[in-house]
Amino acid sequence: MVNNPFQRYHYLLQEYIDARVIPVLYEYWTSRDRYWHNLVHLNDVISYVEKSRHQLERESFEQLILAAFFHDAIYDTKETMMNEDRSKDLFRKSYIGKDKKFTLVDDAIECTKYRTKPPMGPLRIFWEADNQIFRKDWMSVLRWEKGIRKEYGYASNDIYKEARIKFLNENLGLFGPKGDTNIRKLTEYLRDK
Repeated sequence: MVNNPFQRYHYLLQEYIDARVIPVLYEYWTSRDRYWHNLVHLNDVISYVEKSRHQLERESFEQLILAAFFHDAIYDTKETMMNEDRSKDLFRKSYIGKDKKFTLVDDAIECTKYRTKPPMGPLRIFWEADNQIFRKDWMSVLRWEKGIRKEYGYASNDIYKEARIKFLNENLGLFGPKGDTNIRKLTEYLRDK
């Protein structure tokens, strides 16, 4: 299997996305200031969607793959509440498909903005794909944290810790016992730093 999602889904991107935007999208995901929201994260999200393919109709699968490419395309750590909206706008402006296949893409990007699990179905699959890190092993969670901290490198430790712990606490109860254990462990890690 090709590890670069832009190569793996080259034909899908060409079918639905303006060819001039694809290299721009690639530049966003490979930007030097992305330590977590990069090709590794994109691959993780796509892999999760691929593993759930049997639960999806072909059209829904393709839309979730497109959503993966766009969900964190715009990632500005200083304006985080606008990232999903700006990513959706980028998708809409670059979409060249003949039909209106963007509804699920929009909804999937939007659902990643919130700390609320969508009901079962394609949106739940995508939300879980984007948030799967909470259930991973501790070393993966720690790599995630270090990557996020680098992305927010401009923030003082005190401001970062306070905001990050608040975010983590908003996730308690969403990812089962393993997720809660990781959240509590990461909260303690941050408090001890």
